[in-house]
Amino acid sequence: MSIEQRLKEIRRESSSDAAGDPERFRRVALTEHEMMSQGEAISATLAANKGPLADIGRDLAGRTIRRVVTVGCGDSWIAGHGVRPAIEAALGAPCEPVEAFDFATYGLHTIDAETVVIGLSSSGKTEPVVEGLTASAARGAYTIGLSNTLGSPLMEQCPGALHIRATRGGWPTQSSTAAMALMLAMAASVQKAKGGDSSALDAALADLPGQVDAVAQAFYEPAKEVAKHLARADLILTTGAGPFFAPAEFGAAKLKELAPIHAYSFPLEEYHHYRTQKAGDPMFMVAGDAESHARALETAIMSRGCEGYCVALVPEGETEIAEIADVAWHLPQVPAETAPIIYSVPLHLFGYHAAVERDALGLGAPRLGL
Repeated sequence: MSIEQRLKEIRRESSSDAAGDPERFRRVALTEHEMMSQGEAISATLAANKGPLADIGRDLAGRTIRRVVTVGCGDSWIAGHGVRPAIEAALGAPCEPVEAFDFATYGLHTIDAETVVIGLSSSGKTEPVVEGLTASAARGAYTIGLSNTLGSPLMEQCPGALHIRATRGGWPTQSSTAAMALMLAMAASVQKAKGGDSSALDAALADLPGQVDAVAQAFYEPAKEVAKHLARADLILTTGAGPFFAPAEFGAAKLKELAPIHAYSFPLEEYHHYRTQKAGDPMFMVAGDAESHARALETAIMSRGCEGYCVALVPEGETEIAEIADVAWHLPQVPAETAPIIYSVPLHLFGYHAAVERDALGLGAPRLGL
């Protein structure tokens, strides 16, 4: 088989990075619709899975759990970072998000009957995810599959199968946030089945759909304005700590998919261990909690010092970072468990608007002239 034939077999993306590519912009338009209807997708997902969630809660309540692993590719892998603390609190065990190929190739030797493996795949047939969960089940692990697609291998082969009621005609937005909400609901179900108090998490999930839609409406225009300012940027950095690394990763992913430009996400602390930001580099910093505030403040100071451009996502009422950053987006105060979902929405919006603004300038993907 020639390299050209092999490339055709491997390449699955129907769109290109060329300026004005019609297939890419068909999906960009679908992404806008999907990101503006995330609340509806979350509501439908939570309502449809009450029975399966209760079953999983009962299954896991009496089971010894030593470790939890969340497995996926792309946004499905990223989602695990955002819900990690809530899962650890509910199941009383460390939770590790692992990229699916790495898990299936290198991570199975530590899996046993005291492990819970949660696999996410929108299609339900992503090979590394299915292979990793199948192999984990063979080693005695309890496996849970989350997918948009009923009847898929992932949904059929796991004792815990949860259906994400979200569409993914564009690039992932509601399929990711609904999956995160569903994993939080799973954590609440286990907590309840173990005799704990899940009322706070249940209340947070009940409020989440309306909050997501309100943030989408509130930040549509602010995201557009920043996108106009940064439309010619070929590189954008994104960063956050702990569960807020997930929104940063989502932001970079949307830029690479929609815009399409170079975008890189990294944990907040890593900013300070390299010459990460150069003069003129734009950076989105997600600083949504008190725990990361001091280091985020130092990051904003460093960004100004290197003549970078910093857009900070901070809670309502925050002033220290807001005074230093070039742009401050204040998000509503919400429970810690659902905050990573809320903070993802403005970055979804920015990715969409960056694509539209670059198209207006006739720009496709940046290309290094060698």
